[in-house]
Amino acid sequence: MKASEQQLKEKEQAQKLKALRRELEEKIEEQIPEGLFEEGIRVEVQKINEGEPLEPARAKQVIEALLFASSRSLPVADIRRIVKLSPKEIETIIDEIRADFEQQGRSFEVIEIAGGYEIATRKEFAPWIFKIELQKKAKQVTQSALETLAILAYKQPITRAEIEDIRGVDVSGVVNTLVERGLIKIVGKKEVPGRPFLYGTTEKFLEHFGLGKIEELPDIGEIKTLVDNSVKREDLIGTQKMVAIPQEENPQTQGEESPAAPAEEEGSDESEQSPEKN
Repeated sequence: MKASEQQLKEKEQAQKLKALRRELEEKIEEQIPEGLFEEGIRVEVQKINEGEPLEPARAKQVIEALLFASSRSLPVADIRRIVKLSPKEIETIIDEIRADFEQQGRSFEVIEIAGGYEIATRKEFAPWIFKIELQKKAKQVTQSALETLAILAYKQPITRAEIEDIRGVDVSGVVNTLVERGLIKIVGKKEVPGRPFLYGTTEKFLEHFGLGKIEELPDIGEIKTLVDNSVKREDLIGTQKMVAIPQEENPQTQGEESPAAPAEEEGSDESEQSPEKN
């Protein structure tokens, strides 16, 4: 009974935090004038005469642009519908573009793949590209992985579905990543229909976070008390503006220095960031 009561209390706390975030979002939306972000981006597109033949130099530029912008390999037939050239002329131009890239020593080249052509980075630059892709993935995964790992550490043994119920998002990819890195492992199956896997932390988890045993994790009640004491609700939701709205400059006051902002608005950034701490 005590365990179920504790779970109910924790769910209630989570619901209160979600309600607080929603209330903050509503307050911010109320302070943003209507139509502020509704103005679309205006793009001027040059009109082309499809019946007029392209000059050789221009045709070369157009085909290069098509290969560069396409997310897939372009067959000659698709290019032909746009530039109105014969297949042989298109292939000749593509060969010229390929030769230009090689002569200029560019980091990319024109390759023929899947019945079409595309611009791709040369193989020798793969290690550098791989590094930047790893950095992107690490930034995307870190926050999600930490949240999932924290829930699992305090609730273990726990199923993936139970973690998703708390986080509100799919965590299958994150769980697989944590298993691959040896931070969590399958510790059994839950005795419910379907018998889903139960996950728990590993010795590597303890080593990584400098813990002798799982009982040395900070008490979650103490953490909540610290957060509640450091961020008060009335400080998050008050009468002051949480979003600074730029005002249109008055023609009569052009050239005059604008008055200094009140000192109390210096904390607006903290007000915006504090929901993340909750």
